[in-house]
Amino acid sequence: MIHSALLLTTLLASVQVSAHGIMAWPIARVLPQDQQNGYTYTMGAINVNLGPHPAFDKLCNYLPPGPVFTQTLAPGAATVDYNIMNSHQGGCVAYISRDNQKTWQVIGTDPKCGVRGENASGQGSINVTLPAGEYNAVIRWSYIANNGGQPENEAFGGCADVKVSSTGSNAHNKYLLLSQTEPSQVPKSGDKYWDMSCKPGTFQCDGTNFISQCISLAPSGGWSGGSSFYSYQCPKGTTCKTVSTTAACA
Repeated sequence: MIHSALLLTTLLASVQVSAHGIMAWPIARVLPQDQQNGYTYTMGAINVNLGPHPAFDKLCNYLPPGPVFTQTLAPGAATVDYNIMNSHQGGCVAYISRDNQKTWQVIGTDPKCGVRGENASGQGSINVTLPAGEYNAVIRWSYIANNGGQPENEAFGGCADVKVSSTGSNAHNKYLLLSQTEPSQVPKSGDKYWDMSCKPGTFQCDGTNFISQCISLAPSGGWSGGSSFYSYQCPKGTTCKTVSTTAACA
């Protein structure tokens, strides 16, 4: 695709660190156009050598709060899933913030998430407990590599805006978003998936089990702004259906 080739050239020039890992569930915030480019920005270390980026919270990949892409979750036992492209030892921690990212509470850990063959890919999950109550929150995944980095070990992360309610569900499919050895299970095949001028809030079906939403982010920091579709999974047990000029999971 012409669009993907242009994105590849632009984003590779702006991200100066090798790619490592991302949060796969809950559905994370993403820089517009980054999914089309294989999550190149998302997988960059937030603390060393990161290229031009928006001017928001460093712990959330410098991305601002955005739409809730994840189904309503339930209090209690849940998982935070991750995909690691290049393992460099180290561990992962899952956090939750219920006060707009002012404070963070640890809800689960996986001290060996990066302990596998050097540079190997892999999927994993952190068992977490979501606090009781009805609330909006941000769930954050953090992976600190242990590869002797200078001046500090590389830190990777992601944030997902979520709603938690007693009527929610934590059941979901564990799709592979990226790997060195296997293809991504994200379809990226919707009619307008590669459209970089889409209208924010527009929806389309992207295969049977995925829906695409047009997202947009204004310029800030070193980010020049942009829009794109973002493909993510429908709630488990539902499929994407086209209704008139829009789409929904049902």
